[in-house]
Amino acid sequence: MRAHSRFPLLILAVALAILFYRLFLGEVFFWGLPSLQFYPWREYAFDLLRAGQLPLWNSLNGAGTPLFANYQSSLLYPFSWIGFVLPLAQTMSIVAVLHLFIAGWGMWRFTGELKFSSLGSGVSALAFGMTAYLVARLGTYPVVQAAAWLPWMLWAALRILETGRPRSAGLLAIFTALLLLAGHAQTAWYSLFLTGLFALWWTLFHRPILWLRLVIVAGCMALGVGVAALQLLATAELLRQSQRVGGVDFDFAMNYSYAPSSTLNLITPNVFGTPADGSYNTPRAFFEDAVYIGLIPLIGAVAAVVSGLVGLRWRVSGRDVAAGTAPFWFVIVIVGFVFALGVNTPIFPFLYRNIPTFNLFQGPERWHLWTAFGLSVLSGIGVTTWGRSRRLRRWTMRLTVACGAITVLAILALIFARSGVKGVTLLEQALLAVGLLGVIACLLTLTQPEAGTNAHNRWSALVLIVVAADLVWAGWGLNPTAPANFFMADTGVSTGGQGRVYWTAQAEKTVKFEQLFRFNDYQLAATHLNDVRTSELPNLNIVDRVPLLNNFEPLLIGHFSEYLDLIEASQSKALLQAAGVGATYTSQLQPLDQPGARAWLLTSVCWHSDDASLKAAISDPAWKPEQQLQMLGAGNCDTGQLPSGDVISLTDSGNNVMIKVDAKRDSWLVLADTDYPGWHASVDGVETPIYRANLNFRAIQVDAGLHDVRFDYRPDWLLPGALVSAISLLIALLLYRLGA
Repeated sequence: MRAHSRFPLLILAVALAILFYRLFLGEVFFWGLPSLQFYPWREYAFDLLRAGQLPLWNSLNGAGTPLFANYQSSLLYPFSWIGFVLPLAQTMSIVAVLHLFIAGWGMWRFTGELKFSSLGSGVSALAFGMTAYLVARLGTYPVVQAAAWLPWMLWAALRILETGRPRSAGLLAIFTALLLLAGHAQTAWYSLFLTGLFALWWTLFHRPILWLRLVIVAGCMALGVGVAALQLLATAELLRQSQRVGGVDFDFAMNYSYAPSSTLNLITPNVFGTPADGSYNTPRAFFEDAVYIGLIPLIGAVAAVVSGLVGLRWRVSGRDVAAGTAPFWFVIVIVGFVFALGVNTPIFPFLYRNIPTFNLFQGPERWHLWTAFGLSVLSGIGVTTWGRSRRLRRWTMRLTVACGAITVLAILALIFARSGVKGVTLLEQALLAVGLLGVIACLLTLTQPEAGTNAHNRWSALVLIVVAADLVWAGWGLNPTAPANFFMADTGVSTGGQGRVYWTAQAEKTVKFEQLFRFNDYQLAATHLNDVRTSELPNLNIVDRVPLLNNFEPLLIGHFSEYLDLIEASQSKALLQAAGVGATYTSQLQPLDQPGARAWLLTSVCWHSDDASLKAAISDPAWKPEQQLQMLGAGNCDTGQLPSGDVISLTDSGNNVMIKVDAKRDSWLVLADTDYPGWHASVDGVETPIYRANLNFRAIQVDAGLHDVRFDYRPDWLLPGALVSAISLLIALLLYRLGA
């Protein structure tokens, strides 16, 4: 790679510092998923570690659910560990912004390897590091963490294809592992796919064709999978048990399909308003539609495509190697854009029905990762070939006049022709922004000095500053902050009753998306921080150690998800009681007349031959879960209700639950915790089988008398996964050292 000025990285760092300056004042991100998922998971996991427990199980949500296997908890991701020793909320926020810098830095390295000019690499770095695709999604930490490693993987793969050095092989394995451990499977898959396609394209269109190096690239990516094996094995088990085991249904998969009208967001980010100030004027989610890379980078990308088509300057090798990659990135942009349209074209529905993996995720708009990345690379190509020809200057002068006219007309319309229609005002503001930036871009083109001079260096710096300022403006206010004490635990929270609490689906939706986290107005939550913090929405409840039956996670254990569906369909209080629920959130917290216990003894069992019969039995309002157990298996329905004894105590330590019981006769002990592979039970130290009870929970048999019962979570994947990860990491590090 040619020596490149690091000034673009300084500009990127300063721009990020300005955009997220409130973090330096001690504030933290809170809007949406940082509150409802990522901080609570991480805080609880670290609390378990400090108590000497591996963070394998979350007992506070979903009647118990895997914690480590929850892919988005990203507990093995190295950058997650910083929060174990430093203040967690601040660390998570700063690390999220750090990944924007890592993304831009990686793009700078990758485009430098492609022999872009220093200015071209700088523009590409700013365009990707601060693209609205990432900045608007910053609160979804795993997406940004995963996307940040895409340019680094491409850089390492390219170096392998060019040199075959072992050090680059080791780096590719490490970057692949970081991608897979970052916590977002969808982004990881798209990144792996893109890296593989680029490596294949580069191999096929270069001479001589070095197939062995392509095999090395594939092998290194497989080695990275091995490094992440511990996490992947745990998550694979959860996926097999989850509601998504067969893929997602069509409507869910097509959720967040890109509307064709949103293409205007490529030109200016706020054509439909912005949730930062409550002006967003569509029902769609802003963060899913966002794909802005900056107006000057977009012009550069268009110029790269047009000059290649008109001037036939696309070459694969030689001194035009930068422009030679343009065809590949142009195709990637088109594919990413078309896939993002989702249900709005017949293409994605066809792929959903016929091609594996297209039915695994929701949100076709997330294919815009390819769009944003490809446009960012193309922008650097266009800027690299930014010239001073007479023809360019002539057309630029005409465009300057046009942009100036747009600016003047937009200003006059805003001052004198106020329509009062929100959409019209937003369009006028958008035209003003485009006009102003267009004038600036034209003036930069007209004032470009001779290359290689000090004046050109100063001009290049000005270009980078303008691009960074544009992207700071585009991202302003998209990530509201709160004081760090927002996440301070409140140990005095009352749930209005004993046991777990349950949010009805309608109540949760209303409070979460209508009263607090409205997609069109981020300021609503920012001005009602206390309401957000005290809401105890799932999974914010974890911070206060309030147990909920609800679980706001992407992967839910399948039979648990079915159980919640039955609750919503039947509104049966017996189902709530059997789940250990003591109160419900509807319009307000309402204690149940008969709160459910977490564990109890009984003697009566009703056996069912199929799921339909079992579900019908537990949905019956007359069912009394404290008196009769419903299970799958061969047998009759025992209606006898003999006194069975008492549960004396229950102690939950995370990965184990200890129960003392006094059984008056041979009985069943029911634990209203979700049944899941890896749980083992013992009575007085002797292992005993666990049966799935009442569709979702656990039950064991105990003899008459006093007993110490213990449930321990010891997953089968733990030791094999750790061994594979350790060996793979050792190999990757050895490869890296061999090339040092």
